[in-house]
Amino acid sequence: MFKMRFSLVLVSMPAVLVRAGRDTGRPGYGLVGYGIEMYIPVCAYACQYSFSSNQLVCTDEASFNGAGMGGMNMGSGQDGTALPKNVSAMPSSTCHAESEAFLTSVAWCIHEKCSDIPVWKIEKWWQSYVVGNMPTDPPPSLSYGEALSLVTESPKIACPKGQILNETSLVDEIGYKARYVSISVNQDVEVQHERFGLVILLSGVMIPVGFSLLRFLPFPKRWASALNGRFIYPSLFRPWRDSPVGAVVGDPPTRGQVLFIGYLILLNIFLSAFSYSVHPVAFGYWWNDSPDEVMGDLANRLGILSFANFALLVLYSSRNNMLLWLTNWPRSTFVLLHRWVARIAVLEAILHSVIFLRDWIMENRLEADQVLPYWWWGCIATIAASLLLPLSIPVMRQRSYELFLAIHVVFAILIFLGSWYHIIFRYEHQWGYETWLYVVFAVWGFDRLLRLLRMLRYGVRTARITVIDDDYVRINVKGVVGTGHVYLYFLDWRVWENHPFSIASSIIQQKDASPSKNESLADVEDIKTGQSTRKAVQSFDQTVETGMVFYVRLLSGGTKALRYKTELPVLIEGPYGTHGDLSDYPTLVCIAGGVGVTAVLPYMRAHSGNTFLYWGSRSQALVDSLKPLTHGLNIETTVGQRLALQDILESQHGDFAVVVSGPAGMMDEAREIASRIALQRRVKFIAESFIY
Repeated sequence: MFKMRFSLVLVSMPAVLVRAGRDTGRPGYGLVGYGIEMYIPVCAYACQYSFSSNQLVCTDEASFNGAGMGGMNMGSGQDGTALPKNVSAMPSSTCHAESEAFLTSVAWCIHEKCSDIPVWKIEKWWQSYVVGNMPTDPPPSLSYGEALSLVTESPKIACPKGQILNETSLVDEIGYKARYVSISVNQDVEVQHERFGLVILLSGVMIPVGFSLLRFLPFPKRWASALNGRFIYPSLFRPWRDSPVGAVVGDPPTRGQVLFIGYLILLNIFLSAFSYSVHPVAFGYWWNDSPDEVMGDLANRLGILSFANFALLVLYSSRNNMLLWLTNWPRSTFVLLHRWVARIAVLEAILHSVIFLRDWIMENRLEADQVLPYWWWGCIATIAASLLLPLSIPVMRQRSYELFLAIHVVFAILIFLGSWYHIIFRYEHQWGYETWLYVVFAVWGFDRLLRLLRMLRYGVRTARITVIDDDYVRINVKGVVGTGHVYLYFLDWRVWENHPFSIASSIIQQKDASPSKNESLADVEDIKTGQSTRKAVQSFDQTVETGMVFYVRLLSGGTKALRYKTELPVLIEGPYGTHGDLSDYPTLVCIAGGVGVTAVLPYMRAHSGNTFLYWGSRSQALVDSLKPLTHGLNIETTVGQRLALQDILESQHGDFAVVVSGPAGMMDEAREIASRIALQRRVKFIAESFIY
């Protein structure tokens, strides 16, 4: 029994080291196949591995003390009998570096098997890897040329694995073939894993850019509108939002979004299931049997694909996402994609862990490996990812956004930190798997750096708060201007929290006053472009100054405390968002609900054609407070009543653009109506929404 077990240790040692988390070596830079050469030349590695399990005559102490082998007697043979003096069953790297029999046998094997490889490449490999792959391994005592020159005639006999190698020997052909096939296949499979990961990452970046460029092609505008009305604007399932599915999965995607989400899902399924093969000749060396080979490759591939999706999901969630600058896709679309990619990545991580757990249980390795750092760091990452999904469902986000945000940050740190140490403790920096995490950290760091720079642009400011009624407040921040939206950090409590608010105006009026009866022409400064334009405006008997104005609905979270404040120190991160050019549409229709009106006002100010605002509000006080900002606009306001969206949109004539901001239900209804009209006329639909 001991003989059989010891033979198995010698034969399968490389595979055991790989799977037990001790496959460490010299650091590599890049990815396998893209900067990192895993086993090149394969023939040289096969020769070295063919003789590495042989017993050698050694003079160093490390070859006999059993360090790292659980106290195993290194002076005992496979059958438990004592070996001759100075012969070690498990020679150290020092012994391999000094053993003439080992070096000359490997050199002759390479001479025979690697005849097509230039000698200089062999010499380069020899100096670094013939002894071993560890950074601490000593260099060989003989160069390849020197070792080969010592072989004066062709060896006559082969030294089987596990036997004493005390003279230059031929390689065992069966063992060499098994090692060559397993090494070559493993290298090709690893390169394929990395290639598939790059396909996911690059397609997730390039496809949005490519589809956005289509808008510059000279398609007939009428055709483009019909295409949008059929595939881009409408939601996939209208009843989704108020169903249990919506409560768990989130906002219903549009048909256009579903196309890309479906592509990502199918791509991950295909790349996970595609291109596997079995190699019986290598069984007993790298793999035990066919299921072991296929399941091992599948688990490794799922780990790489999960890492590639990690990079995508962090990119999609970033406020300073470069794709927001390169495409015409709104941030709400990328946040939606972030959620779906996260589900894919977490599922792949779970499957990666479950498959390896199954293998470890079947091969009785779990007890030994579950105490190793790489194992429990991997468990931490997988468990954190598994918990983060249910803790991020819409119900959780809506009922306690602050708690959701804190959990999201903490668990994300655990996931990426656990993934990092899982790789480092298992492989160190040998195979470059941590490169995927470098991409994650780079995207995250770039976003945080730009956030910091945006905040430093304005510094600490004072926000003055005016209560409008029980549900709404107005916030004025003097001395800063901008358009779009910003994130405000309130510095007197929970400073880590930040909330997005649309900039209603960059003009602060010092007091509320009714307009005088006199009208005049005045130079009005366009804050966004810096160009002065002459407009007919109603003059006000009041002073004004520059500053950002926000209108906020008080919810049950952190914003409810604003009702009891009059001034607060704030940091302003932003501004974000751009308003698309709608000058090609003679009519602009804006539909707003509540404080959503602040998101559509900049569109109305910028549009030179006919503009109409239809605004529904629950609060008359909010309507009155916004009169100075809505004065002079073509506006129809309803208080406490639903807007007749179908009548509003169907009554428009000719081509028009629609900008909607407000409650989700109202935006869904406007989306469906505008989609139907776009099939008949040229209609542009824009939804201004914040989703988390």
